[in-house]
Amino acid sequence: MSAKNEKSSFAEPLDLQELLHLFRQHLGKILVCLVLFVGAAACYLHFARPVYQSRALLEVEQAAKADNGGDSDLSDTLRTMELKLASQPVLLGVIKANHLESDPEFTSSGPFLVRVWNRLGGAARSAGRYISSIGTTSAAKESPGEDGAHSSSELVRKLNSKISVNVVRGSRLIAVTAEDHDPVKAQKLAQSLLDQFYQQAWDAQHADAKFSRDLLEAEAKRVGAESEAAEAKLQAYRARYNAVSLEVNQNIVVERLRDLNQQVTAAKNARLAMETDQAEIRRLIDSAPEQLLSIKEIASAPEVIDLRKAVVVQEAQMAMLAKRYGPRYPTMIQAASQLSELQQALNHAIRKAGSLVVQSYDSAKATEAALEAALARQEQTALDLDKIAIPYHALEREVAADAATYQHILDKLQQADVDHGLLTVSDVDGNNVRIVEHPLVPIRPAGPAPRLWLALSAAAGLVVGCGSALVARALDNTMSSVDGTETFLGLPVLIAVPRGRHRRSAEFGPAVVTRPASPEAEAFRTLRTSLSLLPGGGDQRTVLFASAVPGEGKSYCSMNYASALAQQGLRTLLIDGDLRRPSLQRVLGLGSPDQGRTLSDCLRKPELLSSAARPTLVENLFLLNDAEGRAGGAELVAKDGMAELIRRATEAFDRVVIDSAPLIAVSDALHVAKHVQTLCLVVHAGRTPRRLVRRACGLLKDVAGRSPTGVILNQTPRGFSASYDYYYSEKVYA
Repeated sequence: MSAKNEKSSFAEPLDLQELLHLFRQHLGKILVCLVLFVGAAACYLHFARPVYQSRALLEVEQAAKADNGGDSDLSDTLRTMELKLASQPVLLGVIKANHLESDPEFTSSGPFLVRVWNRLGGAARSAGRYISSIGTTSAAKESPGEDGAHSSSELVRKLNSKISVNVVRGSRLIAVTAEDHDPVKAQKLAQSLLDQFYQQAWDAQHADAKFSRDLLEAEAKRVGAESEAAEAKLQAYRARYNAVSLEVNQNIVVERLRDLNQQVTAAKNARLAMETDQAEIRRLIDSAPEQLLSIKEIASAPEVIDLRKAVVVQEAQMAMLAKRYGPRYPTMIQAASQLSELQQALNHAIRKAGSLVVQSYDSAKATEAALEAALARQEQTALDLDKIAIPYHALEREVAADAATYQHILDKLQQADVDHGLLTVSDVDGNNVRIVEHPLVPIRPAGPAPRLWLALSAAAGLVVGCGSALVARALDNTMSSVDGTETFLGLPVLIAVPRGRHRRSAEFGPAVVTRPASPEAEAFRTLRTSLSLLPGGGDQRTVLFASAVPGEGKSYCSMNYASALAQQGLRTLLIDGDLRRPSLQRVLGLGSPDQGRTLSDCLRKPELLSSAARPTLVENLFLLNDAEGRAGGAELVAKDGMAELIRRATEAFDRVVIDSAPLIAVSDALHVAKHVQTLCLVVHAGRTPRRLVRRACGLLKDVAGRSPTGVILNQTPRGFSASYDYYYSEKVYA
């Protein structure tokens, strides 16, 4: 199977049945996590002291609302008040007012267990508040308390964990909550916080008002002196340049400039209007005057109009005469002569009108030049006046600006006096902050809530337990279930053999003989039936048991399968094909084979099979093996002796079951697989890595030229969740 298929099988999502089975399989781990979390919560509830809360409500009213973004301004104002209430200066004032720095209960942390759990309990309530206060206020200076043991920042941090300030959503209210193990102290802390907040706001406003007034008075003196100096400069400039009538002269010059500009513009427009026509007239007046009739000034001349009409009339008369007479008839000659005279007269009139247009253009050009010269002279006069006017107007503006600034400062100074007299205790940053609910002494504790703590701890324990089960499943690279194995390998699982109740149950002999009513024995009887029902199962008389790595249980499976066949009355030969580490002889309780009658001898001389196969304690079951492991097993198995041995065995016995060496460790099983009819791959459930099983299947297909007939999932877990893996209930049918 490709690495892509392997990856997709790992990424296959859990269905509900598999998820429930996974939680049942890890039920012990989940219960341990549940007990630990609930026990920890119970310990906390046992050692934790009751906490009392006292709450006060403040209402914030904005003095003025913006036209746009009113909701945003209100939220900003509420947030600002919230941060100021929990600021370090206010908290330090509460500490000093209540002498908390000398309170041993406040400064001490208490027993270790109580300290730890109290911090855990208060973390959820104070984390956001503490972070926001750290981000918006400067760090308090480190200074030792009266006892010299605690700094100001440490005391503020402890008090901050006891006080919470939050904006009530959807309102203009701010809730101030103080908590303590003493209900009276909780009420005092809440009230002291309000007192310190208002006191510091009052002091800050008075200090700001005094500071602003001092600045305004100093600024008024400075601006007044500058205004007097500017007025003196303006008077001196007037006297120097006689600038009293400067504005009148400027108005006259400006008016004259306006008139000249209009006249120059009109002359230029007239010249431009005639410029194209006069150029056309100069070009055509001598060569083709009749083409000048497209010019409006020429075509509209009275003399030209009359002559054009006469030419048209004469041409019409000639056209009438041409119908009667020929071109040489005297009447026609006379008419042609008259038409020629009229045409010459028209050309003369056109030239005369064109000359008048050219003269008008020259006159307009001269007029434009004269007006431009007058305009230049007037502009120079205006520039001379501006040289005097610019400093004059600058001095005027300076005087006006100083006067306006001085008056504005005087108005501000007067308004500051009025505002200072109107300051109230509830006025904070221009907003009215009033108390709508005073803090009271609480009667019942607010925490810890036993039901909530136990419920949360139980939920956390279940989440951690189930999460660990899911993590274990995600990290598991083995095959533990029938469905997962079939999906991953694409091979059928012939049977899932449950794990024996004894740790080394394989050493007690075949389970089908020693424990015939056990689930293991029933599994091998099922395997016997499954293989017999395969297509051609009656003719497939040789079965090979192989595995990817040692310790998978292939010897145990082959021994029990062979015993199950023998119990059915079939003469069965069990071959211990692991020449390097034979083990079936010891499990079946047999002695060493006689010299010259071992499996190795039969591989060299297959005719020794009849004398080498030894009967076992199980009726109809015979064993062929080596007494001790030896090297060079691959060479013996690779020779033709194995094929001949299997052929002779199938003639002498009804069934032949072969146990083999691991596929990945050695190549013995690959040589044997070529000569058997049925190949069973044994996989240890929950232990063998998937990649090794996939590698073993690839070796069988590439080297031996065949894939396993099916998979035996060995050592599957027992218990109430085992039915998910191998689909039968030992409690009912055992």
